[in-house]
Amino acid sequence: MSLILTIPAQPATQMTERQAALFACYKDGSLLLDSLDYKKPARFMLTKDDVFPWDEFIGKMLYLWQLGDYRDLPQQFRPQKRIPQFVLDGIGKEPTASKLKILATLRQQGYFPTLTNRK
Repeated sequence: MSLILTIPAQPATQMTERQAALFACYKDGSLLLDSLDYKKPARFMLTKDDVFPWDEFIGKMLYLWQLGDYRDLPQQFRPQKRIPQFVLDGIGKEPTASKLKILATLRQQGYFPTLTNRK
């Protein structure tokens, strides 16, 4: 399953909806995305203030985690150790802000690699 996301139209996407995959996530909250819609630019950046479809991403990510198929996940979201089943069962039912806090907590506990600074 390819982790293709619909990125809403906004200034960072030149006011057009984009189809893209998350390539990297950085410590400052910025996200690097690879375009999958054959529009330019082929790779673009979103800042923490831009709109990113976190619910869509997390839903697809959970599916891939449960399959154990991490190929389409950015390195920053590939589990380094087995995520507890209660987290997998419950995270999808949480509001977006709580989902992001859960992911941050998992990262702090060593389930994901540490985020790096943007180059």
